[in-house]
Amino acid sequence: MITESTIQQGKSSELSVSEYFNELYSAAKPRYWWRHDDPYATDPEAVRFSLLTQLTLRLIKGRVPGRALDLGAGEGADSIRLARLGYHVTAVEISDIAAKKIVKFASESGVAVDVEIADVTDYEPQGQFDLIICNGVLHYVANKVCVIDKMQRATSANGLNVVSLWSTYSAVPECHNRIPAFCDDEDGVVARLYRRWSTELFYFEREKPDHGHVDMPAHSHSHIKMIARRPK
Repeated sequence: MITESTIQQGKSSELSVSEYFNELYSAAKPRYWWRHDDPYATDPEAVRFSLLTQLTLRLIKGRVPGRALDLGAGEGADSIRLARLGYHVTAVEISDIAAKKIVKFASESGVAVDVEIADVTDYEPQGQFDLIICNGVLHYVANKVCVIDKMQRATSANGLNVVSLWSTYSAVPECHNRIPAFCDDEDGVVARLYRRWSTELFYFEREKPDHGHVDMPAHSHSHIKMIARRPK
């Protein structure tokens, strides 16, 4: 089991981002995201509300669990789900409030997750990972090339990168304009950097209503969602 002493403190160069998410995660009790009966479900049939999660679970089914890296882990739903499946998981999160939630929720679920507090633009992955998730992070990063380059170099042969970010197809909703966002074109930086990888999913989700925020007015987002496999 893990305790708060296992959290490794890091420095954030984007204080406004950490303050923003600390505010969100402090106000949400007990959780802000994945408010479902089982937020850590490992059966693809149980996560039909998330295409990305469902397909990821299908792709890793039957594979020997290895190392997983969850960049921008939030409250740890993906991290804990993978730990349940036997993966050795490192969760990286800029919010210290969220990091403490990951520790708490992982302990309650009876699994171990290594938690590090860091800005993904500063974070340096250690070793190789069989699966790297970067969900809902890159639209807060101006220099996407730097982060994706580190992800790709840290991915083992035949390993997967799972990526989701806002696209420029539609404007960022006003309720999300409290911190800067750097959306990507549908055929932009992310698409270009993964052209030499095989894609299991490359999907444009346009103007999809967002039901994940009980604290915001009705709004929608456009996303780029990708699962890419590193060549052997």
